[in-house]
Amino acid sequence: MVVAWGTLAGATQQLPRAVTLGQRVETAVQLLCGLLSLLAVATCFWRRQWAVLVRAAWAGSVAVTGGLSAFVWGPPMPGVALLLAAVALLIALGVNWMLKAALAE
Repeated sequence: MVVAWGTLAGATQQLPRAVTLGQRVETAVQLLCGLLSLLAVATCFWRRQWAVLVRAAWAGSVAVTGGLSAFVWGPPMPGVALLLAAVALLIALGVNWMLKAALAE
C-alpha cells in the first residue's frame, strides 16, 4: 500500500511537469505501477490465481519506473538508469518472494 500511495501521488504531481515523450511514458508507467501495487495487495485476498501474473507485472513496472525516471527527469545517464532499474527489480523480486512465502498455504 505504501508503494501504491507513493507511486500514484508522485505520478499525479509530476503529470503536469511531464513535457517530453520520455517523461510522459515514465509517468504513465508510474501510474500503472501504482495500480498494479493495489492489484497485488488485492490478489493476496481475492482472485489468488492472478497473483503471480499481477506481481510479475508489478515487478516489471517498478523496474521500468526506476530506470526511466533516472533517464528522463535529469541529464540522461544510461549507466545509472540501468543500475537503478536492476536494483528496483531486485527489491521487487524480494518483495514477491516474501509475499509468496507469507501467503503459502
